[in-house]
Amino acid sequence: MNAGAYNKLITIQRRSHEQDAEGFPLQEWEDYYSNYAYINNLSGTERWNAAQVQSDTTVRFTMRWHKTLDAVKAKEFRIVYDGAPYIITFVDNVMHKNETVKIDALEVES
Repeated sequence: MNAGAYNKLITIQRRSHEQDAEGFPLQEWEDYYSNYAYINNLSGTERWNAAQVQSDTTVRFTMRWHKTLDAVKAKEFRIVYDGAPYIITFVDNVMHKNETVKIDALEVES
């Protein structure tokens, strides 16, 4: 892919494993890795749930491989792009060539 296509700065965050005074896990995130990515909307769906319409937008973030990205897993990490958090659903080191990584994520509604 053309180097100029990777033009959107994203930050991957890792869930904090810290606990509060009572031993309950804190719902906090810490920055893990930042770099430029190519972003593509994959799909959008609407569903009805308890008399509410909710929409899901799946976005694919494509970036150059870096060894740090090998540790990124769906439930422990998220992406922040343009101030909005995205829940990671799938991470693909394309053809295991260590050249390109595709990360599918769902935009979190506020």
